[in-house]
Amino acid sequence: MKDLNLLYVFEALWRDRSVTAAAENLGLTQAAVSSALKRLRAEYGDRLFMLVGRRMEPTPLATAIAGALLDSLSTIRKTTGTLMPFDPTHARRQFTMRTRDIGEVVLLPRIQQELLRAAPQSSIQTIYAPIDETLSALATGRMDVAVGYLPALERNIYKCPLFQEEYICVMRAGHPLATRPDLTLEAFLAQDHLLITYSGSGHILLERALLEAGAKSRIKLRMPQYLAAPHALLASNLVWTAPLALANVLARFYPLVLRPLPLALEPFEIALYWHQRFHKDPANIWFRSLVIEAIKGNPWPEGPAAPPQR
Repeated sequence: MKDLNLLYVFEALWRDRSVTAAAENLGLTQAAVSSALKRLRAEYGDRLFMLVGRRMEPTPLATAIAGALLDSLSTIRKTTGTLMPFDPTHARRQFTMRTRDIGEVVLLPRIQQELLRAAPQSSIQTIYAPIDETLSALATGRMDVAVGYLPALERNIYKCPLFQEEYICVMRAGHPLATRPDLTLEAFLAQDHLLITYSGSGHILLERALLEAGAKSRIKLRMPQYLAAPHALLASNLVWTAPLALANVLARFYPLVLRPLPLALEPFEIALYWHQRFHKDPANIWFRSLVIEAIKGNPWPEGPAAPPQR
């Protein structure tokens, strides 16, 4: 590749999946990015990126060469000794964060509020992907950060713990156990349970604890999404072992009752993750700092759904 500027365009299209977003993040016009893409296509004899719906998705060839091209660009950047500083006030950057619906409910409002204050022309996109795809996306820059309870995310990854979380027992307000101030282990195990399950998450330890306690036959509903759980609870006598922060938020909008969990489970760590390739990237550093400040700098509100003191 004779023109190294084409590398920057390839990287931006790979990351942003949009000519418009790539142009904004590179400080170029859409016409300039389209022209660069045309030259890339001519050089490789392939479309490289094609419009699928509203996104510019890579072709198989683009996917095959992306790793080598992005590594080359990383090497070139290292030879300069410095990176261009990130100016949040004027940047038109879309930051991509991997999280599930639980993170969108509990964490995203604070992060979005801080972003609007500090970088009013930038935006956030949340996406979810399995662990192997998450690692690849973080490595290539298609994701800036990941947030959650992801102990399986280790290789070439940095992390910053955000807070310690614990589980709570959740049921509908009219549940037969809702009026009891304390929930015994015997009563808990005798109930029908709702369980949120998905691969690559540390929450598999919860399922293991329920099975070891003898509740295997009492798990009556398994679901992949947290936000559907309240609707299932309101239509049944199921009980749900849920993360406390999420339960507190949901109980402000649904008639739910929270009780301390009688099952012995260790607290778990919610953390921010990013790839070592972008550890010194100015934009990534800035966004990580914003996320950390937004979460760590605000104590969790008690609210009406706070559980009884243990």
